Amino acid sequence: MRKFLALLSFLVFLAPYYASSADAAVNLQGKVDTSNLAKGIVGVKYTSTQGKKVKVAVEKENKIYYYDLPNNGTVNYFPLQMQNGTYKISIYEQTKDNQYMPVQQTAVGLQMKNQFQMYKQSTQNVNWNATMLPIKKAHDLTYKLKTDEAKVMAIYGYITKNVKYDYVKLKNVKSGYLPNVVTTYKTNKGICYDYSSLFAAMLRSQGIPAKLVTGYSKNVKEFHAWNEVYIQELKRWVIIDTTIDASAIQRHLKPSVFKPASQYKKTNEY
Repeated sequence: MRKFLALLSFLVFLAPYYASSADAAVNLQGKVDTSNLAKGIVGVKYTSTQGKKVKVAVEKENKIYYYDLPNNGTVNYFPLQMQNGTYKISIYEQTKDNQYMPVQQTAVGLQMKNQFQMYKQSTQNVNWNATMLPIKKAHDLTYKLKTDEAKVMAIYGYITKNVKYDYVKLKNVKSGYLPNVVTTYKTNKGICYDYSSLFAAMLRSQGIPAKLVTGYSKNVKEFHAWNEVYIQELKRWVIIDTTIDASAIQRHLKPSVFKPASQYKKTNEY
């Protein structure tokens, strides 16, 4: 997928900025919500008074994740997926074109005892709640099942049987695109980002840790998305690629559900 998750590149218009408590108090447009730190996620919202584009950087040591953020004050939640420690959460507002000005930065300390908890939450690109149709479907598919592995297979079977690859969308999707699990479920079509977001959301709603992972696969020519799922009975993470398997299953083939790590190169996980 050369476009759907293109690496964010933008020029910071000013020198690095570190907000003091006074700065944060003055900057009423932005807020970092740490009330869900115990779950491994942080909420961020910002209101641009001039309707400018806004971005968020989640940084720890030498690793940075960049995200687009709504400019209307809507809170979005992001995972702190780089283990325990101190994170910098930075908000940037567009000045012009690809130039952005830092407007707020907050230090956040993460000390989680259970890292699995993070991958059960609703976040920006795995956005779900209990009222959504695909989440209700996940419950219907799994409520009689006793093991996590059985639940994973039930949801996997539903997605790979019903969701078809959307080649038209692939040609037209723009950088910054975010999947909508309800739309994917209702239309029964999507690109790899949609498959992996829907699978993760349905699994998370059933208390099963699931990562949305991006990077490269030997089975796909371009940038790709898939899932890593923790199965309690196996006591390990497994790689599952519903995009690849849906194509095979809909052609009446029987692919191996758990993929070898040697076929995948992970760049980011959410």
